[in-house]
Order: sequence, then C-alpha cells, then structure tokens
Amino acid sequence: MPGPGGASAGGYSPLVTSPTVQLLKPDVIELIREGKFRELREALKTFDHADIAEFVTDLIDEQGAGEAAIAFRVLPRVDASEVFAHIEPDEQEVLIAELGAERALRVVESMDPDDRVKLLDELPVEIATRIIRNLSPETRKETQAILGYPPESVGRLMTPDYVKIRRTWSVGQALAQVRKYGRDAETINWVYVVDADGRLVDDVHIRTLLLADPEAPVESLMDGRYSTLNATDDREEAVRLMAKHDRSAMPVVDGLGLLVGIVTYDDIADVAEEEATEDIHKLGGLEALDAPYLSTRLREMLQKRAPWLALLLVLQVGTITVMSFFQGKLSSAAILLLFVPMIISSGGNTGSQAAAMLVRALALDHVEPGDWARILAREALSGLALGSILGVLACLTVIVCTFIGLASTDHPLYVGFAIGTAVVGIVLWGSLVGSQLPLIMQRFGLDPAASSNPLVATIMDVTGLTIYFAVVIVLLRGVLL
Repeated sequence: MPGPGGASAGGYSPLVTSPTVQLLKPDVIELIREGKFRELREALKTFDHADIAEFVTDLIDEQGAGEAAIAFRVLPRVDASEVFAHIEPDEQEVLIAELGAERALRVVESMDPDDRVKLLDELPVEIATRIIRNLSPETRKETQAILGYPPESVGRLMTPDYVKIRRTWSVGQALAQVRKYGRDAETINWVYVVDADGRLVDDVHIRTLLLADPEAPVESLMDGRYSTLNATDDREEAVRLMAKHDRSAMPVVDGLGLLVGIVTYDDIADVAEEEATEDIHKLGGLEALDAPYLSTRLREMLQKRAPWLALLLVLQVGTITVMSFFQGKLSSAAILLLFVPMIISSGGNTGSQAAAMLVRALALDHVEPGDWARILAREALSGLALGSILGVLACLTVIVCTFIGLASTDHPLYVGFAIGTAVVGIVLWGSLVGSQLPLIMQRFGLDPAASSNPLVATIMDVTGLTIYFAVVIVLLRGVLL
C-alpha cells in the first residue's frame, strides 16, 4: 500500500534524494549519536514514508545497520510497517537481522498482506519460514493463503482487505458495512457485492452508494458490468485488464467464482515496472536483473549476460561461413568487401526496429499471432519503402566515396547500383524477419522479448550477407567479377 509519499509499496525506488532528506540528514544522524530519541521521532515526522525509507537505506549503506535500526525503532508501529514496505529486500533482510526476531515480527505482522507476502518471497527460506511460524494464527492463515498461489500469479498480488456487501441489503446497511470495515480495507473506492455463498455478483463504486437513497436496495444499483481476475492468472493479465478498464482496483475470484481478494493499482504499478524492465533487458540480449543495477553482484551480472553473448558469438560462425563461401569470387573486387559493415548495419537495424515494435504491440495486445498476414503485408510495404530510401543513399555513398578517394573502382555507378539494390533487398528482408520472429515465438509459448535486438541482428548478419553477395555477383558479373 503506498505511503503518503506516493511511492508504491513492495520495494523502494532509488529516486533522486529529496531536498528535505538532504537538509535534515546530518541533524538526524547527530540525534541518533546523542541518544535523543524523542527529538529523533519528531524529526522523522517531517518525512513521508518514502523519504524515511530512503534515509534508512542511506544509513545502512553509509553508517551501518546499527544506526539505521535505531532510526527505524523510534517510528510508530503503523509508520514502521509502511516505511519497511518501501525498502529494498536486501536492506529489509539487514534490518530484520539487526532488529531482532520479536521486533521484526511485529513490523512484518503489521504490514499489508500483499506487502508481507512480497517480503517473504524475497527473504531466504529459513528466515521466511521462521517469521511465518511465529505470526499470529489469523495473520499466518491469511499469508499462507496468498503464498499458496504460483509466484507469478495474481493470487500473490492480491490482498484480502476489502469491503463486501450483500445484494439483499439496503444502501444504508451497505454504508454501515463500509464504515465498519473500510478503515482496514486496502481501498474503499469499490465495494463488492456477493451472494449468500460468497460468489461475486457485481461491484459498486462508493460514489454510487453515497449518492443513493439509504432505503434503496443494493440490487437496484447493480448493472452486472464488472470484470474479474482469476487468482491463478499471470500477473501480466492484471496489468493488461486494469489498464484496459482504467480501474484502481479489481476483484480476484477463484475457480468457483468466490471472491478471494482484490488487486490494487499500487501493486500493478510495481508489476508493470518489473515486466517492462524484464522486456527491455531481454531486448538488449540478457536475462532480466533481479535487483537494481548497482546492487547486482558481478557473479550474477556475468550469469545474466554471458550465455546470450556466447550464443550470439557462436551464431556468428554462420557469417564466417558465408564470407568464406564467396571469398574466391570476391577476391578481385575488394571494394565490395569495403561496404560490408554498411550492409550488415542496414539489415540489423531494420530487423531490430521491427522486432521492438512487434514485441511492444504484443505486450499491449495491439496485435496477436493470428494477425501475421496483415503484419507481413504492412512490413513488406514499409521495408520496400525504407529499403528504397536507404538504397539510394547507399548508391550515393559509393559514388561519393569513390570520388573523394576512400574507395577505388573504375565502375562507381555499376557498383553503387548493385550495392543499393542489395540494400533494398536486405532492408525488406530485415523488416519481415524482425516482425515475424516475435509472432512465431508467441505462437509457441515463448517470450517474444527473447527475440532480442542482438539475436535479430545476428540472424541478419548471416542472411544479409548472403543476399548482398548474391546480388552483387549477379549484377556485376562481367563488370568487376
């Protein structure tokens, strides 16, 4: 649940340090060292939860866990749980160790259920198990219910803190229910209508309830237009549906249609950021990092990056094979080898552009694999137009390079025309490959983002060179070759 600072819970985002924190930081550190804990508590009240989390994190990094734990201990319990939810998992673990089991348990128990589950997911198994074992029976049951769902599912995001009402009640009874349970709810923007068995039958906006006649039945406010998430759905589905319906919260049901929780916008914001980061990393040709860049250890960084780089290096054997195959025929025309880098970059860049557009379109549900024919036709036209533009530029480049002495040939127009024609074919092919590869991967249940820019570029190196050499050999036969 977000604190007053507006940052989303479940992980402190390393934003630029706020001026308030920078100004008060030396004074607060001095209060800690002098043991003036009452003044320390008053000083920390001037921060919002996100700023305090930032301050505690800085203390751990700069002063050590001891002083950070002191600053954390003076916080009121309700503030401590909110601040703790904004801190990164590594620092949370340090604080738990420093605070001691009993104090740490109180902090964890006072957290919102979804934030508590997120913390337990990140902690080492031994620590998480010990904390769960010592939770109160009610809190433990609540936490274990959420932990029972797959790690990447909506069930892990949901919170059981919401307000539900019966369709047979009056509006006055429903508002009394809101007043009774709304204080502990994650949000009261939406109130959920259930039947006698606990099945969700509708949701009603709080505004509708507040403006309705207290004597009117709740059923008269229902329109039957509501959307749900299933607890076993992938969490990306929650991001997609909440964006589609522009909702701040959505109900979560089980296989029987029973209301088991809700997912709120702050949790979805975290997921959207994580999924976008994962896709961006994959598009760059590496596995997604599990921690912020500066917090990632060298060993983990190598594990994430080395496999892809090794695979791409091996795939370049195809490029060597193509060049060795045509080497004999091109040995008398060194100028053709001079422009190979330009040819490779044209195909790789075009393919990477198309792949990036399609990966994003798939993520936003703007296209699906069944649209492959329309996408193929669209990219064929785009590739032909782009190829024509780049082909003319390539032809002019050859002529200019020959004129100023960077390249040497007695037939600059012929060579320029051949290279320009090859560029048209390569760019067209790059557009087709880059647009279809993500669709193929999606069709086979693979992550389209894994058709990363480096992978597309490597494929285009091999196929692009083949097209280039084939075109110039055909067009320059009897002229240079």
